[in-house]
Formats: sequence, C-alpha cells, structure tokens
Amino acid sequence: MTAGKWLKTACNLCYINCGIEVLVNDGRLEKVRGDRSSPKSQGYLCNKASRIPYYAHHRDRLTSPLRRRADGGFDEIGWDVAIAEIAARLRDVVDQYGGKSIALYGGGGQGNHAGGAYGSGLLRALGSRSTFNALSQEKTGDFWVNGHMFGSQTCHTAEDVHHCDLLLVIGANPWIAHGFPNARDHLNQIRKDPARKLIVIDPRRTETAEMANLHLSVRPGADAFLLGALLATLVRSDRIDRAFIDEHTIGFPEVRQALLNIPVEAWAAAADIPVADIERCAAMIAAAKAMVVRVELGIQQGTNSTLNSYLEKLLIMLSGSFGRKGTNQLHSWLQPLWGNSPNQTFAPTGDVIIGGLLPPNIFPEAVLKDHPDRLRCAGSTVPTRPTPPQIPKPWSRRCARSTCAWSSTLR
Repeated sequence: MTAGKWLKTACNLCYINCGIEVLVNDGRLEKVRGDRSSPKSQGYLCNKASRIPYYAHHRDRLTSPLRRRADGGFDEIGWDVAIAEIAARLRDVVDQYGGKSIALYGGGGQGNHAGGAYGSGLLRALGSRSTFNALSQEKTGDFWVNGHMFGSQTCHTAEDVHHCDLLLVIGANPWIAHGFPNARDHLNQIRKDPARKLIVIDPRRTETAEMANLHLSVRPGADAFLLGALLATLVRSDRIDRAFIDEHTIGFPEVRQALLNIPVEAWAAAADIPVADIERCAAMIAAAKAMVVRVELGIQQGTNSTLNSYLEKLLIMLSGSFGRKGTNQLHSWLQPLWGNSPNQTFAPTGDVIIGGLLPPNIFPEAVLKDHPDRLRCAGSTVPTRPTPPQIPKPWSRRCARSTCAWSSTLR
C-alpha cells in the first residue's frame, strides 16, 4: 500500500457498514474518519469504527497460522502450508464420516460478515450445514417468532427511524451501541423537534433514556409484564389500528381476548411501573402518525426473551406501525446472515435448529454424544493468540474425541 494515503472502505464492526476512510502509512492503519462521500452514512463515524486501528494492530492479534505442538504450544507456519494441511484433514474426515460430521463454531451476525459467508460456503461444499455461533443464543427467539408471524425466519424487521414521529426503544441504548444508520444524529434530531417523541423502556437511565420524553424504568427481567400491560391498555381503550389488523392479520380475536384477560394493575406492579405511566405511553403511541420500535439484546437475552419478541411485534402490528414510511419494515437482503429452518432438528442432540443455527452450549454434547452423526471436526474463528494456560480442560477432551480441529482468522 502507498504510505500516508487515505483509502475508502467500509466498517464491518456492525451490520450498518458505514462508509469510512482509513489513513494507511507503511502498511499500517493509522487513523479512521467518516467518508463524507458515502451516500448512506455521509461522514458519520461511531466510537467503534474510530478504534479500528487498535483492533487491527493489537499485540495479541494472530498474524499467521499456528500449528499446535504435542506439548500444547504453538508454532507459526505459512499460509500455504496451513491451507494444504487443513484441506487434507477435512478431506479425510469427509471420506471417513461424511460432510455432516463437520461444523463451524464461533463468530456471529456482525463484525465478520465475509468470514461468515465464506465459512458457510465451505461448509456447504463439504456437505454440512451445522453452524454454532453467538447469534444463535442472542437472536433465535426473535427468528422463531418471525418465522411464525411473517412466514420465514429470515423476515427480519428493520426500522425507518429517519422518518418516524415516535421512536420507541426497548432494551437498547442507540447513543452508545448505535444499531441504525447515523444513530446519534437522528437521536439529536428527535430531541430537538417538538413534533417528534422518544420513549425508552430500560431498567437503567442510559444516555438514550436521558433524552427521552418518557422513560419506563422496568424491573430487570419484567419486560413481558410491561409489554403485556401496555398491549392490554391499548386494546381495552380501543387505541389500535383495526383497519390494518382486518386487512393484514389473522387470529386477532384470540389475541384480543388473551390481552383482555391480563390484569393490568398486577402486571404493572410486577414491572415496577405506575399504571399512569403505562397509560401515558399508550396515549403517545395512539397519537403517533408513524411509530418505529427499536429493540436489542436487552429483551432478547433476558427472561421470557421469545415472548418479549412476540409482544414487541404484536405492538407493531396492533398499532399498524408496519410497512409505512417512518415505521417498521421487513429487512431486504443481499445475502442473509442466517437461514430458514422450520421444524428442523440436529440429529446428534435432538435440539431444534432455528435460523439454520445451533447454540454453542450444546457443542460439547454434539462432539461427545454416542451418536453415528456426532461431530468429528469443527472450525472456529479465533480472535486472539491462544496460550495453553487459558485453554479450558474440556477442550482437550473434545479434541481427543474429535478427528481433527482447525481454526481460521482474517489475514
């Protein structure tokens, strides 16, 4: 690379993929700035992207393939040698046990899209579709709900925050975590515009909650109680979009009756939220012309996470905040980060496969299970240089039962 030159690229530390420019000096990334010519991000830069040089040149980052020695240490080897050895061992496993005995372990839905795409392509070429990653434990409850509500687990809802007049944030802090394009810019625009409102549901008084017109400080783990009480309040007061419901949904009478059965006062108390605040929230939702709901791991990795995802989407549907400008939409994909796997199970353990993904916590059983289709080989993404004292004992046991193990990292 040319020393001291600014080059255009894109950040891959989250799924927004903002346009950035990086200063390259003698082959090293020295500085990052937002790319003002990017039609999407228009020069926006978040705290994560600004730290790319730190991540890229961290002293513990792997810079070459490592081969494990018999004593548990590692020796650096060349890329051509590593690729040839891995390919030979993978071919041996496929010949002996079939492609289904191989799995991909590690990674997630963001920060390594290219690795995920290439890894999935390699798995399919070998005859396997078994992927264990963090996304399966963060998001599969949401994916499962999507499959039942929209017909496919890849029908992911997105947010038109830019044109809404009410932003409802549940279990997220966009000021720090971002999650939608130019998050801080748009939060500031909402804060300064008297015609636009912000509601935040979060146990903590986050930076985003500080900006909110209404902050509902729900008891940790009680989101389902709060969302249920809110939905019941909307239905009881008939502040729902009946035209949208009649035209675009089925099963509403059963849902309506279930919501009417909710004891609002008791559920509000369980959530530690005054009924008056729930009624105020319902009134703001009813008054909005275009509401968008933004959720994240705060409700997707807590108690009743799958129910939370259903109630969140029920709120979108009952308010008619779907498929219009300034509301929630269905995400469009160039290449989906996960798949659609309704009614599929992983034979060695019997676990349900959601979104084509398997949770890492069942990986040991998938290797150690006395089953003809148990795993014999797994590839993983390793972000840092491993040292023997940090490798837990179960790994050595798994490797002893596995035919081989291999690892990969970005060059």
